[in-house]
Amino acid sequence: MSSSKYQISPALDALIQAAYRGPLEETPWQTFLNDFREAVNGNYATLILRPPREGDAGVVLNAIVMSPHIFNSYNDTYFSMDPFVNLPPGEVFTVSEFVGEEEFFNSDYYREYITPSDVRHIMGADLVGPDGLTARLRITRPKARDNFGEADKSLCRQLLPHLEQAIELHSRILRTESERAFYEDAIDKLSMGVVILDGNARVLRKNHAAERLLAEKRGIQQVAGALQVGDSQENRAFRACLEEVMDAHRQFKPGFVRAFRVADRGSMTGLGLLVRPLPPIEGSDGSSNPTAAILVSDPYQPRQAPSDILIELFGFTPAESKLALRLVNGLTLDEASSELGISRNTAKSHLSSVFSKTGVARQTQLIQLILNSVATFGGDS
Repeated sequence: MSSSKYQISPALDALIQAAYRGPLEETPWQTFLNDFREAVNGNYATLILRPPREGDAGVVLNAIVMSPHIFNSYNDTYFSMDPFVNLPPGEVFTVSEFVGEEEFFNSDYYREYITPSDVRHIMGADLVGPDGLTARLRITRPKARDNFGEADKSLCRQLLPHLEQAIELHSRILRTESERAFYEDAIDKLSMGVVILDGNARVLRKNHAAERLLAEKRGIQQVAGALQVGDSQENRAFRACLEEVMDAHRQFKPGFVRAFRVADRGSMTGLGLLVRPLPPIEGSDGSSNPTAAILVSDPYQPRQAPSDILIELFGFTPAESKLALRLVNGLTLDEASSELGISRNTAKSHLSSVFSKTGVARQTQLIQLILNSVATFGGDS
């Protein structure tokens, strides 16, 4: 069987590659939109990932932005007047085919928005992904050029399945990033530092809590891109611990865990580190890049919980909520009353009410109850 039936031209191959690289670009699909616009001799190219609607500017990507005013005027006003929408998914039309030239050229949308942009011809297609994601691809030509022909539409049809898959990948990447950011924020709320290291202890990623700890240099710091733990003797011991974890990574033992303690020169307790391998992800050559996660709890980072969250969860008054939060952060009743500017008797009255509402009888139980609740995930107080 001849292989020629599977061959595509270098120009088409470049467009397909640009479609799949789109999600990785700083401004997604800029290369693809520019290359496709040039391939069909257009003057503007637009990919609408989320159409604008009232109160929502949507996600509109342009190869060339005519001016901020024109761009914003579509998102703010003219999107609701656009007649070239809701095309049958996966099919390619010109605006004259779908709307009709007379109706389109006589519309307020054409006279007020299209004409000042030096646009007369529009070719477009709508895409609908398996998860319900919709997108619109639109290419335009000025008055001085002919309308889009069958060859232009044929090229667009060939690209649509690739663009649709690339948009689906983009959606999944954004979803994964959103979930990662949520979990990272949750870990931050627990004052838990997380540092991702490679086999040479180089820092690959770190969350905000870890950034605070590293900046304070309380037992751990980042030196020349690598994590340094304690003094030279402690750091050598940590590197040996890290190598054990990396060996476990290479042997596909994600449950392997090591604990490490480092002196914190600013306290009597020191810092506790938990070192464990991340699940291995094989490369295309079958190799696996060893990585490990370092978990560091900061016992001196105050726990935060919005007063309104404590009020909703436990029925506290605002004054009771403020007192409870200070007790959670290690203050005595006298220290909390002094910080709040209330008398000790008033503080005792608030605490008695808090005990009654939560069903506990001791401060230690109250602290455990609040720390084990969802209150600390609610944000800063």
